[in-house]
Amino acid sequence: MTTDRDLGRSTSDVGQSLLGALLEATGIMAGVLELREDDFAYILANRNLAGLFNLTPDEIVGKTGRDLGLDARDLRAALRTLRESLKGGQIAHFEHPRKIAGRRAWFYVTIAPVAGGRRVSFVSVDITARKMAELEAERERARLAMALEATALGLWEYNLQTLEATWDDRTLDFYGLGPGETPSFKLYRQRLHPEDRDRTIGAYDAAIAGANGGKFLIEHRIVGPDGTVRWLRNIGQVVFRKDGSAVRMLGTALDITAEVEARERQKLLMAELNHRVKNNLATVQSIAVQTARRSGDMTEFLDKFEGRLGALARTHDVLTQNAWTQAGLAALLQRELASFGDRVRVDGPPVELPAPQALALGLIIHELATNAAKHGAFRAEGTVSVTWTELEPGVVRLVWEEGGAGPTEPGKVEGFGMQLIRRLAAGDLRGSHRVAYLADGLRIEIVFPVGRAMGPLSP
Repeated sequence: MTTDRDLGRSTSDVGQSLLGALLEATGIMAGVLELREDDFAYILANRNLAGLFNLTPDEIVGKTGRDLGLDARDLRAALRTLRESLKGGQIAHFEHPRKIAGRRAWFYVTIAPVAGGRRVSFVSVDITARKMAELEAERERARLAMALEATALGLWEYNLQTLEATWDDRTLDFYGLGPGETPSFKLYRQRLHPEDRDRTIGAYDAAIAGANGGKFLIEHRIVGPDGTVRWLRNIGQVVFRKDGSAVRMLGTALDITAEVEARERQKLLMAELNHRVKNNLATVQSIAVQTARRSGDMTEFLDKFEGRLGALARTHDVLTQNAWTQAGLAALLQRELASFGDRVRVDGPPVELPAPQALALGLIIHELATNAAKHGAFRAEGTVSVTWTELEPGVVRLVWEEGGAGPTEPGKVEGFGMQLIRRLAAGDLRGSHRVAYLADGLRIEIVFPVGRAMGPLSP
């Protein structure tokens, strides 16, 4: 005959069996621990928990933390947790890392004090796989952050279903927003430079429609709240559902303002280089033609032609030191007249000449020095003084004055050297010149505005 007590015991046994089967089927570990003086011991353990240590439930009973290989640090942490739980009488939940068989494992543990003793019951779930995934995700985020920092990339995302936008702090800064401010596609559209807006939105719509596999690549300008214009390179990829509908777009933004400006400078430099090459060829051609007309034979032609080309080359050297933007007047004169040593005095305030004027003045000084060597102060025991002053801001008066050359007078026919000086002073320098034939040598004064020269050199 079955009594109520027997029926209750049978029902309890069935419940415990079902609970045990459930725990083992889901991989949950459960048991009871007893706190000792400086350790703890297993009083009860299910099959999953015992199997973690390659034991049976009966074999693990009585085993201590030290018996099961718990190191000193983990043991101290476990004892601290057990004592706090027993003292407070509260259920506790925590993540518990520990080494098992030489590998690091993580468990999510719930412990509850057993009334009237030094024992706690616990349920533990192995979360190692989840924890490893979290750590790997964290490492990936760190690597991504390092990559974005190293490449100065901003990260952005658009949810094409909800129209929500997500930008990182760098992208927010590109568009004039502070950390935590809310971005939107509407704001992106507003920030686009008016001249770039249509083609940028067109490329965006084409990517969403599936063009080029949903890739979005565009360089465009944006206008910040303060009016600052910068160039961005946006690269994105649309994510599609199986039915072909666009879900979201992920991408990066890079500030390429410096790169675009460098490209523009390169274009200008190439155009300037082409212009200068043409000018130089025209100058050389003009010098060759005029020198040939005034030369009696090939030897005389080569002598004069090489001298004038040398003057151009010396001026080029001075200009090259300043990236062909300008040349100091003092440096130009010292380079051209260096071979005459202390017989030349050069003096004047700092003046920077643009390249075309420097080339013209270099040729003028060469012609004057050549004339002085053949007919003037350098042929005799004389000296040359080259001085200059600013008559007014931007207007220079340069004086070439020879001394100790003896009486001078104009020739019956103007030589090519003087013709060249006259043409260069009036043409490339956009100035004027005066020649004075004195009792003791030649004096030439040239007045010209700095910076108004136009190439090529006058023929």
